[in-house]
Amino acid sequence: MKNTFGWVQLGTTDPKTAKDFYEHLFRWKITPQKMDGDKSFLEIDAGEGPCAGISEAKEGKESRWIPFVSVGDIHEYTNKAKDLGAEIVVPVMDLGQNQGFISVFLDPTGAVMGIHSKH
Repeated sequence: MKNTFGWVQLGTTDPKTAKDFYEHLFRWKITPQKMDGDKSFLEIDAGEGPCAGISEAKEGKESRWIPFVSVGDIHEYTNKAKDLGAEIVVPVMDLGQNQGFISVFLDPTGAVMGIHSKH
């Protein structure tokens, strides 16, 4: 595993407007997807398969893109980030439907970063 960027997620207060904007700007194919439970998101296919998503931001949060680095072991890298001074803002979470796991942290400079693992 090379620990490269593998996904980017837009959390926005207005997913429909974001969908319309990016579909027209880049001609991306953006389709609704269900997650386990009642959660859903919009999946972006830029022409070579899914590469990003759009989801509704929590109340009071600003719209922003979060990059995700693909790692081999989500728990190892989440713990390592914490040990190196990161603040974990989304602990390891199962995405369901065999989509893998994510966590999100603030690095020691305050920048947001996500990690994703299939296991």
